[in-house]
Amino acid sequence: MSLTKSSNYNNAIPVAHLLVLKFLETNKYYNALKEFRKEANQIIEENSEMFDNSSTKPLLAIVQDHLVDELKKGVENWNLDEIKIDKDLYSSETTLYPKYICETFSQIHSSNILAVRLHEIALSSYVDKDYETTFTPALITGSADKTIKFTSLLTGDTFNTFDFHNGGILAIDFHPIRSNLMLSASVDGSCVLMDAFTTEIKQTFNDHKKPVVRAKFSPDGLFIVTGSYDRTLNLYKTVNGSHQDTLLSPRSPIPSSSPLSPSTPLPIYSKIHSFTFESNVESLSFLPDSSFLIVGIRESNYLHYINLQQSQNMFEITKYNMNSNGDDWISFTAMDIIPSPNNNGKYLLVSTDDESGRIILFKTFNNSNSKNGKNRVNGVNGKNRVNCVNGKNDVNGMNRNKANGKDNVNGNNQSKILIQVANFYDTDIPSSSNILDNLDNLPASPVSFSNSSNLISRKLTNPRLLWHPTGNFFYSYGIDSNIRVYSLRTKKLIDQIEGHTDVVRGMWYDVERDLLVTCGFDKCIKIWCSDELSSKEATLKDLMKDEKMHGLMNRRNTIV
Repeated sequence: MSLTKSSNYNNAIPVAHLLVLKFLETNKYYNALKEFRKEANQIIEENSEMFDNSSTKPLLAIVQDHLVDELKKGVENWNLDEIKIDKDLYSSETTLYPKYICETFSQIHSSNILAVRLHEIALSSYVDKDYETTFTPALITGSADKTIKFTSLLTGDTFNTFDFHNGGILAIDFHPIRSNLMLSASVDGSCVLMDAFTTEIKQTFNDHKKPVVRAKFSPDGLFIVTGSYDRTLNLYKTVNGSHQDTLLSPRSPIPSSSPLSPSTPLPIYSKIHSFTFESNVESLSFLPDSSFLIVGIRESNYLHYINLQQSQNMFEITKYNMNSNGDDWISFTAMDIIPSPNNNGKYLLVSTDDESGRIILFKTFNNSNSKNGKNRVNGVNGKNRVNCVNGKNDVNGMNRNKANGKDNVNGNNQSKILIQVANFYDTDIPSSSNILDNLDNLPASPVSFSNSSNLISRKLTNPRLLWHPTGNFFYSYGIDSNIRVYSLRTKKLIDQIEGHTDVVRGMWYDVERDLLVTCGFDKCIKIWCSDELSSKEATLKDLMKDEKMHGLMNRRNTIV
């Protein structure tokens, strides 16, 4: 039903009542719900079939779409083509995606598994009186048991265990070029750089006072960023004079005359800046060209864009409002941020802790002006310049902090508004929709989803996102044991993958082998393939063919 037309007012009344009732139920306003049922009893009884068999779009979703529609009408010179998802978001017409269990690893950890990667690890073996180095695909897992483990994908044997952290492992990442350099982050507030091939710890960072929930390398390898529940974000860079400063960036490719080799020294990182936010750092992501770092914080309707292209440790922070109408109403937190594949991050996919399971696809940059044609943040054209002068840092003259390399990021600035391209919802019907869709044409449900997503409050979950490499699909998890699959073409929730028996906590996509890897609170790692009938046999055959010289043929502790 359209909110902008009232051609059938009498029919609109019970639908409006139904939407309000669903809204009260979803948000657990039980006292108000009880009174509403009492006051609206006549309408509910007269339309009992509608209320008993309701399958409608959430009220919040309709209101949000309506606000976007009104904003769109009120802004001149907006090109509707800028709203639509560009064709370059997709790289192929494939309809296949990993959803069939290929293998389950159930005996790696005895506690919840919080992070997972699939990575090639160099192993040395003694062959014909000489040592040979070969590479084997390995599961890299971090657990609440405070350990990181390396487990052969072929045998299920754990061949390395590390316990240098004093808390659960919350994040693992590998250097984009020096593949032996591993970064890990922990509940204990520490981050560690380790040579995954030699198992030597290269650097330890103890700059946070609370759990580090995010730790990543920039795509060019020049930066490391860590985000913590102590409300700070720390930025590290390869030290001046390091060969990596000039060799790692895709903008200045490694010369063929200077190839990397095992003897090439690993980069050394030093903290160059610390940002303090109004609340805990929850999400962050680099754009693919490493030009910007995008940060989301708890209880904020803004994303903070940190420009990494300046020299001399000068940074510009631009705040982008996720609310389409430009207000400061906080209805969700940006829990995860991932740039789109195949188009240099032209779009941002953002998961939220909204009770509807809302996921928003934004244009990464809004080149149009905000309300009244103004984008001024304290008079600096929508940008918040951060300078490091004489050991003092100034965010446009506010919140001066005398500690070296630190900034308080004030939230009381005007900002640009992000353009919402599409909204997706985790509902019993795939009612996710393009914001240009007419509300009179709600889609029918092609799939039945039996698992309830209202088991616990989403405010207590950690929803995460993962793109399929084609850009046609993305995965989401966080509320229960199922993995959600959404289609960018249909703007709908199209599948829920069942297999885990407890909350899913980590995902990774192995592009080379076309495998989805997941972990969770059921203490299991699961490998997912695209083909139900031949996936397991073909995948294992290919892996064993690659590794047949390693003597890694017997799978010892895995089940299906």
